[in-house]
Amino acid sequence: MSRIPEPRRYGSFAADDALGVLVRRNADCDQQARRTLSAWVSDRLDTQGDEEIHHALRQAPSQIAYSKLWDLVCHAIEAAGVKAGDATLIARIFAIPIVLVTAAREDSLVSGTLPDIDEIHALLERHGAIGATRNFGLSNALCSIEALERLKPSLVYQWTRQWAGTPRELAPEALHVERGRERVQLRFLVGAGIAPADAPSFSETMSGIGAWGLPLTKALVRQLAQPAAELLAIPRAPVGLLRAPHAGRWAGLETALHLFTSNTLRHMRAVVGDPTVMVSAHRAEDASAEVRTSMSSPLDDTLLEGFRWPLHPIDDLDRIEQVVTELMRDCQVPDVRFIEHVLPERLASGRLFLREDDRIASAVPH
Repeated sequence: MSRIPEPRRYGSFAADDALGVLVRRNADCDQQARRTLSAWVSDRLDTQGDEEIHHALRQAPSQIAYSKLWDLVCHAIEAAGVKAGDATLIARIFAIPIVLVTAAREDSLVSGTLPDIDEIHALLERHGAIGATRNFGLSNALCSIEALERLKPSLVYQWTRQWAGTPRELAPEALHVERGRERVQLRFLVGAGIAPADAPSFSETMSGIGAWGLPLTKALVRQLAQPAAELLAIPRAPVGLLRAPHAGRWAGLETALHLFTSNTLRHMRAVVGDPTVMVSAHRAEDASAEVRTSMSSPLDDTLLEGFRWPLHPIDDLDRIEQVVTELMRDCQVPDVRFIEHVLPERLASGRLFLREDDRIASAVPH
């Protein structure tokens, strides 16, 4: 069990709601419930019942129930095939999350359109990332997380079953780079290919990111280069189009946490030595929730820095705790404390972040 308390509020089906019973039983790994719920999901995708799917997600009673229901939706889309002769073919639509660390000597605008997508296509093909996929293609648009989150599940389902006739263009989103400020931004490179249903998925053929990750990084940096801007592109493994926003969001937040920790530790250690790190969960009045990492020192009251991790319903608190714990261990931070209960959005002092001498709750030391 995580030492980070659960600050999120989930929904609640009525006690006699048949769908709610299935969602709860599916969360408990009931295989019969999973099969019945899978059929319900497939029917909603066939009939454009997106609002019913989103309502069920809003009513999911826990992180596990939400995650397993969402996994059924994603799996139904990713497994949707069409008979072609004696074979079943699948149009696999995916997105590669690209985490971009940017800085500039002056405010800059970096294009969201890649000028040479053929180079990227050839690079992936040359390094064996495509596998047995046929008719493989990539969009030259680096699109935003908001563009992917707006996609209706039933529309993506339709795209996997109808390979022609439906517009699939996603608009590019330029990167705004601010002068003197290092920033983590997120974009997605979207692609698709047709493959036999029994062929390895992109997640499998492209999972060996060590083979193609660095060449892709260099190509992206070269194509997006601006005279006044510094840019590092960090590609992550591709995932299905519906799963991509959460995967990219997680990668971006994890990268930003590492950047914050490195910069803050360097500064604090130069001034007062090792800080105290406080990890706390907060819930706002609008029911949004986040995990915060605060750094302070008893030797200087002016030193207080913090990082905010907004929580998604799918986010696993155990995994977040592991990320923070391993990062602080790798950075050799000796004093890391976890607050054992949920705190409000702001402290009584009005501050967002905790000092090591705040007497608001007991802390569980690590």
